[in-house]
Amino acid sequence: MESTRRTYPVIGQKAWWKLRKQFRQSVPAQVTDRYLATVLGIQERSAEANVLLGLRRVGLVDREGTPTPRANDWRDDERYAPACKQMREEIYPQELRDAVPDPSSAGDAAQGWFMRTTGCGQSAARKMASLYSLLTDADPSAGQKKAGRTSKKASRSRSKEKPSAPAVPQTKQRSEPKRSPSTAPPDPEMPEVRLNLEIRIDASVTPEQIDQIFASMAKHIYRSSDERQ
Repeated sequence: MESTRRTYPVIGQKAWWKLRKQFRQSVPAQVTDRYLATVLGIQERSAEANVLLGLRRVGLVDREGTPTPRANDWRDDERYAPACKQMREEIYPQELRDAVPDPSSAGDAAQGWFMRTTGCGQSAARKMASLYSLLTDADPSAGQKKAGRTSKKASRSRSKEKPSAPAVPQTKQRSEPKRSPSTAPPDPEMPEVRLNLEIRIDASVTPEQIDQIFASMAKHIYRSSDERQ
């Protein structure tokens, strides 16, 4: 009964490929939780529980965290597939390998097997099935393909974002000062002025007096006009 309740290693695909890329550049003298936290950008506690234990289970590092000869094969493209095959045969029973030989085309079959065999939840079983799928595919170029898909997805996401319209600077219009009538420039040509006079004469005024009134008016009005000219 104990064999049916055993646990299986868990290493996320993102951590798997990122760590392999780092190993291709330089194999560390020792893999610690702090090393993994730095390379993967995660917390040290998470690195130990979710990555370091898995690396020990698949035989890429020993108990002290020293990389094994298998880790050297694992980072090499030509020896990657044989290294994955060794890990797959050592970790998973023949029953699973016969029942789900190709997990990529079997849907959730591998996940269901891990749930029934280990008694774990769906989330943990999905992580176990993910590593089983990686070791079964044994494709060293899968990491580059995954990175390419992620880059294209990010590019499409950025292209959907509409660029914001540039702000149009608002220019203040200079208002012309209002000129009062007193400050307005004089018109070089004098306007023509017409006067309408209304004269009311009492009935008691004699004709001689009326003549004198009009004569006086004519004298003063015509004299003013001559003076302006």
